[in-house]
Amino acid sequence: MMRWALFVLLGAGAVGYARWVYRSMELPVAGRRFLWPLRAATLIVLLALLLDLPAPGSRLAGSSARWVLLDASLSMTAGEGPETPWRVASARAEELRDEGWRVVTFGADVELADSLEAVRPEASATRLAPALTLAAEGGARNIRVLSDMRIEDRVEVRGVLDALPATVAFESAGASVLNAGVLGLEVEDRSDRQADGTAFVDVHGGGSGDTLKLEIREEGRAVTETRVPAPTQGLRRTVEVALPPASEPGLLRYEAVLSDHADGFALDDRASAYGRVGLDEEGGVVLVSLRPDWEPRYLLPVLERTTGLAPRGYLRAGADRFVTMGRAADRGIPVDSATVRRAVRGADLLVLHGMHADLSPWERALAEPGTRKLVFVTDQDAAEALGLATTSPRSGEWYVVPEVPASPIAGELAGMFPEDLPPLRNLLVAPEADGLLRPLLVQRESAEPGEAPLYLRVEERGRTAFVLASGFWRWSARGRGAYRALWAGVAGWLLREPSVAGTDVRPTSLVVPRGEPVEWRIPPDRAGVRVRVRRAPDMDGDESAGEVVRDTLFADAGVVATGPMDVGAYRYTVLDSAADSVSGGRFDVSTTTADMLPAAVDPDELELPRSSSRELGGGDRPLRTLPWPYLLIIGLLAAEWVGRRKSGLR
Repeated sequence: MMRWALFVLLGAGAVGYARWVYRSMELPVAGRRFLWPLRAATLIVLLALLLDLPAPGSRLAGSSARWVLLDASLSMTAGEGPETPWRVASARAEELRDEGWRVVTFGADVELADSLEAVRPEASATRLAPALTLAAEGGARNIRVLSDMRIEDRVEVRGVLDALPATVAFESAGASVLNAGVLGLEVEDRSDRQADGTAFVDVHGGGSGDTLKLEIREEGRAVTETRVPAPTQGLRRTVEVALPPASEPGLLRYEAVLSDHADGFALDDRASAYGRVGLDEEGGVVLVSLRPDWEPRYLLPVLERTTGLAPRGYLRAGADRFVTMGRAADRGIPVDSATVRRAVRGADLLVLHGMHADLSPWERALAEPGTRKLVFVTDQDAAEALGLATTSPRSGEWYVVPEVPASPIAGELAGMFPEDLPPLRNLLVAPEADGLLRPLLVQRESAEPGEAPLYLRVEERGRTAFVLASGFWRWSARGRGAYRALWAGVAGWLLREPSVAGTDVRPTSLVVPRGEPVEWRIPPDRAGVRVRVRRAPDMDGDESAGEVVRDTLFADAGVVATGPMDVGAYRYTVLDSAADSVSGGRFDVSTTTADMLPAAVDPDELELPRSSSRELGGGDRPLRTLPWPYLLIIGLLAAEWVGRRKSGLR
């Protein structure tokens, strides 16, 4: 009743406002007596939508007003025997469907269940708030939630329930289940096969005071076993496990397996990971910063996204000491100069940042011919050592010239440089010479001729891009599109040169989370390849091993996503246009799930007292769920605009 009173009060104000505007603020044209009612009607319809008024004459009944939200997450399969939560809840949902209720499943997503026979509890998350919101948007006035109550977003659910114009009842399905599981496994890489390794295992669940038997397997063979205290239901713990020397060098598959404990849910009892033993990862984008500043922080992710190559970065931190950057697992690990040298030798694209006059012989050797490299030069002596004659650094603020000169990357850069980009500093000016291309110009004042902060040079055994100014990283804050376009164009030009090091097509992650799409890195010189994926034999002797489950032609380079795949281990083969295999590898789709991590919540904690206006039964359909109010607003605005134009008003 309060909403209707507020609607009448505000509606009267809207009518008065529209009439006052046309009588006092607009020119006294002949047609204004027809125009102010159009504006008043528009404001009234908007008020009705904002106040969430019911639509007259649209009484809800049956399935339109009564919704069943059925939990279709993996945790619903926990337990033994016929009385699993899913069997109990789905049978109850069928009963309610026969009584005229609409059944909708929820988990990671919300879906209308046309037939429960085709529904499988496969969601790896239990998020209820989106389903409650959708039910309210659909006009539901009576909602039943059938779940095992392992709800992840219970805080959001309480907020939605507090504002929900409906009665919500929770029915807990199935008995409580004691469970422990593995949420994740991480294995550190080892450069020496004879060295001991370390694994980090994330476990959860169990009973208070219990211990869990944890086994680590290498290529299906048990290599270590330990017992860890159970974190208890709803809690998790990261356990560090020492690994013995590896049985062989290479990319090895490890599994963490929980066993010998009371468990009602087997899907989270194991997790897999890959570890490199005695191998240095080849190829990819390698960035070496000899004088670190902000540039590597912004440049490396851009090159990763635009080239599809694996990123690795090394920041000089002292004599024979570099700090790594790139993937989260590798970030911050100190390495020596020999490791950096091996990475540089196999790089597909090399970025040398902070080249200066006091280079050691080892550092000078990083820029040897025969590589595709992007070099950031800081002073005149370093430029001359690289075969580029320049002036000493010129001070001042150098602003980019929006007009792009002719160059091999002019198409990528055209129209990408706004005039308000932050200025560059410390510009080294190189005289024009044969073989040097200037894709970008900057100037201190509009009357000065443009100078190039970037040069492209084709050499006998490779290509080089020279950066002769500092401060490009500031563009990422204001001109994100310009920053990305510049380095994408430069990287694309460098990679047009035939590869010096081998470049592999590979998945972005060797362990793909359950239900997530599989993403592939396709280098520019490998566009048009075909990737054939087969099931790999696992330790349980999968009968479908060797079966082709996916055959995909990748026409474009970059990071390309394919659809989700079933859990398990896979091997892939990369085929060229002649159907010859050029590379291959393997990856896993994770079996584990965190759906059993949240402890079951008591339904009484979520059920809130309802006012008498929220009793069970039907009601008027909310105006916002109908299409005609929005069409009416568009029509009224168009009619008012046409009327104003015809009467001479703007």
